[in-house]
Amino acid sequence: MISKSEAAEALRDAERVHRRTNAGGVYAKASPHLLLAGAIWVLGYVASGLTHPEQWVWIWVPLMILGSFGSYAIAYRGYRQGPADPAAARVVHASRVLWMIAAIMAFVASTFLLFQPRDTLPYLAFPALLMALIYVFVGSLGLPKLVWIGAGMFTVLIAGLVVGRDAIAFWVAAAGGGGLLLGGLWLRKG
Repeated sequence: MISKSEAAEALRDAERVHRRTNAGGVYAKASPHLLLAGAIWVLGYVASGLTHPEQWVWIWVPLMILGSFGSYAIAYRGYRQGPADPAAARVVHASRVLWMIAAIMAFVASTFLLFQPRDTLPYLAFPALLMALIYVFVGSLGLPKLVWIGAGMFTVLIAGLVVGRDAIAFWVAAAGGGGLLLGGLWLRKG
């Protein structure tokens, strides 16, 4: 017969394993999204750094459409495969991905409309700062690897703002795109 303290410890161990297993499933579902987003960020920000701001719409609108539909397809495929954990299915339900993307884009657009920056720097840096914050926030809800990804993105971006403002598009490509690509590879490994 086991003691109450041994039983309690066994239950705590089971709960830790359950949390790690659930987190691993979420990480596996998030990995392809991060890889896609990272590739789009690198392409978009490098192209932005090589062109005039008047041409950015021709870069970003197709990339946002491609990214939105790509994220939807990834989420739909993951949902259709029927995850073992029903909670994971709720987290990555395909239609929610489009709503999240739309809400983030609407927030960024409304912020720019409200403040109407005269310089191009906010247009390049603000979305990256916001995404880093979102990763840290979501990670703080039980997914610590996302905290590290967001913190890494934020750190590289701030370094770029301090030492490389003139090349901020390339810093954002490295901070956001590179961070998401590395994060997606890290999450793929579990």
